[in-house]
This record gives sequence, C-alpha cells and structure tokens, in this order.
Amino acid sequence: MNFKKLVMITATAALVCAAMAQGGGQGRRGFGQQGDALQLTSREDVQKDLALTDEQKTKLTDLRTAAQGKMREAFQAARDAAGDDQDAMRKAITAAMEKMQAENQTAIAGILTADQVKRLKEITVQFVGVRIAATNKEVQKDLSVTDEQKAKFAELQTKQQAAMREAFQNAQGDQAAIREAMTKNNKIMEDEINKILTDAQKAKLKELGGSKPFVRVDPPAGGGR
Repeated sequence: MNFKKLVMITATAALVCAAMAQGGGQGRRGFGQQGDALQLTSREDVQKDLALTDEQKTKLTDLRTAAQGKMREAFQAARDAAGDDQDAMRKAITAAMEKMQAENQTAIAGILTADQVKRLKEITVQFVGVRIAATNKEVQKDLSVTDEQKAKFAELQTKQQAAMREAFQNAQGDQAAIREAMTKNNKIMEDEINKILTDAQKAKLKELGGSKPFVRVDPPAGGGR
C-alpha cells in the first residue's frame, strides 16, 4: 500500500470516528474512543459516576472488545470495497459505525440499570457538547432536528473531512500537529453547529445533559494507560 493511500485511509477513518464520537479520551489511544457512550464506560471517572459494579465493568469490557473487533472488520471491508474512493469509504465506515452504535446501545441497556443508562446519556452529552447534535441520531430525534438541518450538518462534516485529510497529509505523522488540527476543526464545527441549531434546540440539548455536572478527571499528559 503506498503512502498516499495509507494517509487517505487513516484520515478518513479518523475523521469519521471523531465525527461519530466527539470528545476526549482518558489517556487512551485509537479511533472511536473519544465520546462514544460504550467507550466512555472505560473511563474510571465515568465508572465512578455511574457506580458500576465489578460485574457490570466486566460485561462492558467484553462488549468493548467485541465492538473493536467488529469495527476492525468493518474498516477492512470498507477498504476492500471502496479502493481509492474516499467518499465511498466514508459512507461505508459511517454506516458501519451507526449500525454498531445502535447495537451497542441495546447491549448497554441490558447491562446497566435504567437510571445508569439515563445518566450515561447525560454524561455523553456533556462530554461531547454541541457537536453531538450533528452526529447522534438519538439526540437529533430528541431535538427534532429537521432534514434541512441534517443536510447542513452533513455538509459541515464533508468540509471537516477535507480539512482533516489535508492536515493528515501536511502533518506527515506528527501526532501533535494532528491533535492541534483536530482541535481547531472541532471548534469551527462547534461554532457552525451553534449557528444551525435554534435557541429551543440548544436549550433542549442542555436539558439532555442533565442538572448534575460530570466531574471529568483526565490523567497527566503522557501518564495515561
């Protein structure tokens, strides 16, 4: 595989995963571990907030392991089917992630109590912020997002993909530069989403985050596991 194609695949996969799960990991590496509800349950601060039992932690760990395996298979299938077609690859990965998120949500509901499920959603909304409105179908339904708004969100994501693809190419593997570019592009995305959402939708999104603030505890830089 040549370097240009590797960059394309990496950038496309990273952007789709970041778009589907905006937020920040807890010293962990890898795609899809940023703001996805299932991946958030791997954080000690989230586990503490939810008061997870040892049995629940074990079941969620097993679920994450299985999900990661399925995602690797989905990436491979997308690469094989799309070839050099970036748009086809993005659509294939997005569809796979949406399907998996729905499956994971059902599985999570079978592991957590109803109160824990509700709190996990609140934490996810707080963790991701306004960007969740552009990527999470459940939240979009709660906000009564219109088709016109969804189209605008999709356009923003396409622009962000192009910007991140360029950033990956320019960074030449420099992780600090890539993180800086993602932070910059996420801020732009957030500002644009705020322009699209109505005041009522913003108020509803705040309500979905719950009244109890999530106390986030990140490890020291370079000290995460």
